[in-house]
Amino acid sequence: MISRLHAIQLDELEWLDQAQVFIGDGSRNLGEWVAAKADVGIDTGRRLARTMRRTQNKPWLRESLARGEISFDRVEALSRIDDSKELLKHLDIAGVRRAAADLIEISHEDEARTAADQFLVMQPSLDESWWKLWGGLDGVCGAAVNQALTENADRLPGLPDASQPSLGWRKAMALYELATGGRSPRSHITVFVNAETAVPNGGPAGVRLEAGPRVGAQALTALLCDAVTEVTVNSADGTPMIYGRTTRSIPPRLRRANLASNQGHCLADGCDSGYRIEAHHITPWSEGGPTDPENLVPLCWYHHHVVVHQRGFRIYRHPEHGRIRFRRPNTSTGPPGGQPEG
Repeated sequence: MISRLHAIQLDELEWLDQAQVFIGDGSRNLGEWVAAKADVGIDTGRRLARTMRRTQNKPWLRESLARGEISFDRVEALSRIDDSKELLKHLDIAGVRRAAADLIEISHEDEARTAADQFLVMQPSLDESWWKLWGGLDGVCGAAVNQALTENADRLPGLPDASQPSLGWRKAMALYELATGGRSPRSHITVFVNAETAVPNGGPAGVRLEAGPRVGAQALTALLCDAVTEVTVNSADGTPMIYGRTTRSIPPRLRRANLASNQGHCLADGCDSGYRIEAHHITPWSEGGPTDPENLVPLCWYHHHVVVHQRGFRIYRHPEHGRIRFRRPNTSTGPPGGQPEG
């Protein structure tokens, strides 16, 4: 019954397309008009319009759909194959799509169009605390980017609590690592703090960067850990109260000495990485921790950026062997008995 209704839908859309009804309603194309009139997403509207046009000269597909023999998804996939009346029922929908892709001829014009149509859009939320990415790449570029992200994502270890984030999350971290080289940007950062808003809640609100994005306490801690920062605190009426000092929390000379004393390897227990090592404050600089050798520990990019600053694990030295361990977020003490966990 669903297939038969889809067949009726395609026949009606063909008539509406010939009548150019979308022009009278101010829509740019039939897909957009369908999305508005049928209360469906724009992708669904375009899919219906596209399949209708592809099946105009393939009546056997419309007839099979009207008899309920095949589904709309199969019709959509088969409509991409020229001069074939096979319904490929021995294949599932994914198989039909692969078969269609293998039979489609790619012309020079197609290659030029896909190369020219490549794009990437990055859209921030209103407060720029979240970014959404989408776009399109041609086959070669898409395969290369996907392989690079997948390989880098597979190299990321699990979290200290033995959990394994999703592949999508690991690919996002792999993209950040490729873009930054695994290091936090060294640019000058100005942080504005609204004292009236930020003080009562400890920083989750009332803090923003000069460029506009709002940040929370955890992101602020990451910025102050190892960046050139300037902090300005404003009173309730907006008057600047304190102009914070501009400083690099860990001077290059001290950084090099700290890394050399530990053979340039990550000191997280169980990690022997010597790749992209960064110095980290055991007691955060934002909480009054000194920039002294005793309070600095070299961590690899993953344990520093992801485990500590993004996932919120707290670092500590085990009282028995002195190795670096991590406590789960919101855990101020170790397990029963007073010993740190792990």
